Amino acid sequence: MTVAMVSAGANVVAGAAIGAAALAGARVPASLRCMTLPNIGFVYFDFNPSEIAMARTAVTKTVPNRNQGGKKVQQKVPPLTLNLSKITFEGLDTKVRCDTLITWTNPAGGFVGQVAAVFGKNLKTQPPELTFQWGPPLLGFMYTVTLKSVKINYTRFTSAGIPVRATVGLNMDVVPSLLGTLPQNPTSGGLTGRRAHTVGHGETLQTIANANYGNPGAWRRIAEVNGIKDPTRIRPGATVYLPNPDELDKGGKR
Repeated sequence: MTVAMVSAGANVVAGAAIGAAALAGARVPASLRCMTLPNIGFVYFDFNPSEIAMARTAVTKTVPNRNQGGKKVQQKVPPLTLNLSKITFEGLDTKVRCDTLITWTNPAGGFVGQVAAVFGKNLKTQPPELTFQWGPPLLGFMYTVTLKSVKINYTRFTSAGIPVRATVGLNMDVVPSLLGTLPQNPTSGGLTGRRAHTVGHGETLQTIANANYGNPGAWRRIAEVNGIKDPTRIRPGATVYLPNPDELDKGGKR
């Protein structure tokens, strides 16, 4: 069993426990947590958000389709964004929680990551994945997210200069996950914007690529996202997932 699997299992257990407590009537604050090294941490909110803003804007892209004598419009679905404003932290641990949030925006976050960065080694290229939860899964909010930005205003201090109150705003991208409270498209192949295609008699990856993208050379990208090592062995009735336009672009033109 890998470390990632252990972390994912622990996250599911934690989410279920928090959800059960909320359903039982306990006051369970909204929170963010990270269960993976080197960014393990937990940040709770003293006052739950009064408003949660969610947004997604679909973008269309036009690609040639020679088989149909024209062009075919495909939809590119960007990440769902989650914005929390006027979150309030109170207490002597206010700055500790705020510093944790700031660290989570950095791919080289955490003590181990910071030490590695000093020696010129960036262990990560993306910010760590976090779990935002408020209430039980499905009925409440439980999303896998990455932090895009954090805005902190310290508004109260002790006579020694220790912050004891802060107002925080968070901007996050939602990462597709089994933990998410949004249902996933069962034909998406696990990634937003993918479509399922059932292989017909006489079809090859080249003909499928030409029919869907107007470029038979795109068969290589289809093979990559489906883990197909021998394209000549696909059989009628098999299901292949077609990359979304953004994935196709990242794969490069062949």
